[in-house]
Amino acid sequence: MKITNKLLISEKHILIIGNRSYKNLGDELILLWTVKLLLAEGKKITIAAYDPEWLKNFFSQFIDVSKITFVTEIPKGFRSWIRYIRQGKLKERKLYKKADAVIIGWWEIITEENKHSYRYRLLSLLPCFKKARYLMGWIQIPKKRYNKILFNIILKRTKHIFARDNETVQELKKYGFNNVEFFMDTSYFAYNRKKKYGESEKKYILVNLNKNAEKFLPAIIQDVKKLYNQWYEILYIPVAKWKKDHYNDMKYARKIQSGTGIKDQRFNILDREKDFDECIKTVAQAHMVISSRLHLFLIASFLGVETKVYPYQKKILKMQNMLEELRP
Repeated sequence: MKITNKLLISEKHILIIGNRSYKNLGDELILLWTVKLLLAEGKKITIAAYDPEWLKNFFSQFIDVSKITFVTEIPKGFRSWIRYIRQGKLKERKLYKKADAVIIGWWEIITEENKHSYRYRLLSLLPCFKKARYLMGWIQIPKKRYNKILFNIILKRTKHIFARDNETVQELKKYGFNNVEFFMDTSYFAYNRKKKYGESEKKYILVNLNKNAEKFLPAIIQDVKKLYNQWYEILYIPVAKWKKDHYNDMKYARKIQSGTGIKDQRFNILDREKDFDECIKTVAQAHMVISSRLHLFLIASFLGVETKVYPYQKKILKMQNMLEELRP
């Protein structure tokens, strides 16, 4: 199986929508390299984001953001619509309409494991509903009748799907959509995986846990205790740093530290926002990565670091299988 970095999109001006700038490392890496691929092909790009200014500042580490238009995503709830209108964001809809085509892309773009995902994707399309569509990521064929109706509406104007695993490709073809191909999760391209980082003077492991995998907390505490007793320093990396508890990984840093009884000098936080290259170097030099989040597992795997993953959703198992298939 070959990995390609060529997106077969004929349109010139591309709008990218999905859940962006929610301070989730996986989403940011997927978006970053999708943007890089499109820029390399001479595309004009508009990105819809929850917090356009934060995303613009974060991306300025990697790309010339002056070439990209950032707009506020379409609200999904009543209160967010009121805020959207009060902030004068309605005028941004004309920027949506300037695009020739739309990419709907995210880590779990359309799946029944994520409540309301089909409805949310349709809401995001409101100002550009008649534009050509491209889907990227993990797309799940819905089982619920209501979601099937919404899914069929989304597919109606979809020209092509770039699915990140072969199972999705085959399921979509069985469903009757044939313009689909395997396209590696774009975080695969987001940094130089061939770069040699050497060995660190420190002896440490990286740890992460999120709300969806909270049931694994006791097991992860035992893992951390065992390695701490072997004189490893513990570095906790908050992959998601959003303000809501459900997407704020920092709360689990406190729970793991409390559960293990490790003092502050041997339990530290790795800030991935400040210097992403330094963050990647730290991951590359770790003894082991223990994680429940897909993209920390993927980064470590791409860099050849030993990983122990606690899969809370099928997407992690799917990507484990894909990595096995791609190994030479």
